[in-house]
Amino acid sequence: MNQYQALCAAGLSFGVMGVAFAETSDAQSLAAHVHGSATLQIAVDSDTLTISFSSPLGNLLGFERKARNQAEVRQVQNMISQFYQNNAFVPSKAAHCKLQTIHLESLVIKKKPQAASTEQRTHEQEAGHADLNAALLYQCKKIKNLRDLQVNLFKAFPNLHQLNVEIISERGQSAIKLTPNNSQANW
Repeated sequence: MNQYQALCAAGLSFGVMGVAFAETSDAQSLAAHVHGSATLQIAVDSDTLTISFSSPLGNLLGFERKARNQAEVRQVQNMISQFYQNNAFVPSKAAHCKLQTIHLESLVIKKKPQAASTEQRTHEQEAGHADLNAALLYQCKKIKNLRDLQVNLFKAFPNLHQLNVEIISERGQSAIKLTPNNSQANW
């Protein structure tokens, strides 16, 4: 399996996604917990668009721990709804992509913890740094028309200033930086 196939297969698994990119030193630096900055990995294969997003919670909530009061609980719920409203990421309209699955993982999201993620969450809590990881899978009827992805997270999360993007498609590999003034990834 080549790197392109590995990334596409790993789109819904954060651990495997990290391994697929860990082969390059640039990918290792992208994994760093940097406030104001987040990472976005885009993979286009066959009729599938896979998106992996990772950000420090401080960019999205202003805090990096479990919610302590009702106001913070509402902030967490608002963050979650931004991803489920189906407009956080908007693929090229001509590609006719439909969101199939979304998976959000963070210590602030109440879910039954798995053994591996429990250890990670404990470490994040002790370090005072926690992230949100999101995986989205789209099915596209006209994948050849998929040329860009509009990212609408900057307006929703003003503490997010930069998005480091890696793109793998049949057209090749590229890396770009998105900002509030330049929020569309093209390939």
